[in-house]
Amino acid sequence: MIDVVKVAKAVRKIMNLSEDDTFDIMPTVSVACAQLTDRLKKAENSKDPRVINAAVYLSYYRLLLRNAAQDDTPTSFKAGDVTISQSPALALEKASVLRDESIIAAAPLLEDMDFVFRQV
Repeated sequence: MIDVVKVAKAVRKIMNLSEDDTFDIMPTVSVACAQLTDRLKKAENSKDPRVINAAVYLSYYRLLLRNAAQDDTPTSFKAGDVTISQSPALALEKASVLRDESIIAAAPLLEDMDFVFRQV
């Protein structure tokens, strides 16, 4: 099994979270680690930095996605001629690129279980 605590620490560091937030992120991190563990070709690959990195960025993406869905803060406000807006879309886009790149890097250690059907 991928070291869930190690992955959670890395995710906390990326997201600038305190140690108190570990309890909140653990379910998401645990699921990501379990899913990647199920795809490992060999059990000893769970300690490979590429696999751990893939688990970190998969967890990071899912946490950003969860936070974006639950966030009810205003996304923009206007004060005179100045408008300030923020969108979780940019952070999610960057996180998805990091997730995809880290999974591609770990691909030699993972089984490919995707099914693609194309028209004949």
